[in-house]
Amino acid sequence: MAALMLRRTATVLSSCAVAAGIVMAPEAGAAPAAAPTVTDAVAQGCYTRDGYPPDGGRNIGGNPPKYKWDHTPYVGARYASCGRTVRLYYGGYTNNTTHYNVRYAPPGGGWQQTELRAGAHMMWKFPAAYGDYNFSVQACNRGGAFQSSRCTNWSPQLYLNTR
Repeated sequence: MAALMLRRTATVLSSCAVAAGIVMAPEAGAAPAAAPTVTDAVAQGCYTRDGYPPDGGRNIGGNPPKYKWDHTPYVGARYASCGRTVRLYYGGYTNNTTHYNVRYAPPGGGWQQTELRAGAHMMWKFPAAYGDYNFSVQACNRGGAFQSSRCTNWSPQLYLNTR
């Protein structure tokens, strides 16, 4: 009786080993691995988040959505978790615009301002810190020598979560 039990256990174990080898040996006649796809990125937990204006603003569409007030540039933002990047989209002004001022508050920090180049449809890409960002944009025209810039009003403030 003990010999019969030992033989059955050996048969079960050897069957499991063969089945595991068939299931776990992808190099044995398997097709080459395909390039990652968008579906793969979603399966790996990648996602995007778009900014929105908590205090309002007119959605002028786009991908990501862009927002503005009358007589201001538009602003839109998107966070991509794979690559941990933020893309800030701004623009809408071409005539007499020499630069854009961008105010932003990074996670855990106060408001900062930077000057970015002019153009009708612009994008600023940078590595994202973990947390909450806020953005606002204005279009400006730098006058002649020793003159200050003349600028539009600020766009709606945009909130972007990068968690």
